[in-house]
Amino acid sequence: MRSFAAQDFIHLPPLGEAGTLSLVEELENVARRERLSPDALQAMTRLIASTDDLKQRIRARERSGSMADPRARAADRQLDDAWGALQSWLLGWTKLPEEAHSRVLHARSVYNGLFPKGLQFLTLDFKDEWTESQNRLDRIAYDRWDVVIQDLGGGAFLHALHAAHAAYGAALHITGQSSTPEPDALVRKALEQTHMSLRDYVAQVAAMVRRDDPSTVAAATKLLAPLNAREFDDDVTEVSRRAVM
Repeated sequence: MRSFAAQDFIHLPPLGEAGTLSLVEELENVARRERLSPDALQAMTRLIASTDDLKQRIRARERSGSMADPRARAADRQLDDAWGALQSWLLGWTKLPEEAHSRVLHARSVYNGLFPKGLQFLTLDFKDEWTESQNRLDRIAYDRWDVVIQDLGGGAFLHALHAAHAAYGAALHITGQSSTPEPDALVRKALEQTHMSLRDYVAQVAAMVRRDDPSTVAAATKLLAPLNAREFDDDVTEVSRRAVM
């Protein structure tokens, strides 16, 4: 069955996130000054709701993986604690005399390799901190320091560290399968929905026009003036623009 939905025959000019938000705001301001049909009013209400959702998704994306993201902050604290625990434990081994255990010298080598500047790397921005954490885990594996740590009885520290690092990467949307959708995908979906609502509003405004009533043509022209002021990038959208003027 052929579809006659608004999104099938109304083409919009190229609109990104900022352009969409500013256009909807302009259309809303004009609509407040003009009389809308009941259907156009409902379409505007849906458009505003879609735009509000888009704004929320954009704000959530800005927080995601940053210090403003509660999930990222919690994962950061967990990773800080895991590295802090390993550092404190290894530090204790470095203070023992060499004759206390055959692995004391190895413990000192591991400690100096992992913490040349202590835990300073934990104060970096979240993604830089994750990179430094990953570099240290890679070196533990490459130099077989995990064997040394296991021999010293530190297996629990390593297990906690790997778990915390994995959770941190997921919270920052760097690695793993996150339990929440990727923020950019949510923004794209909300932007698409806003564009669909925008097309529906344009269709409802166009439906207000009565060719034998010049006042309805003038009203529709005013209501869609912010949209018509945008640049259309090809002949197809230009034809569609003329169709709703």
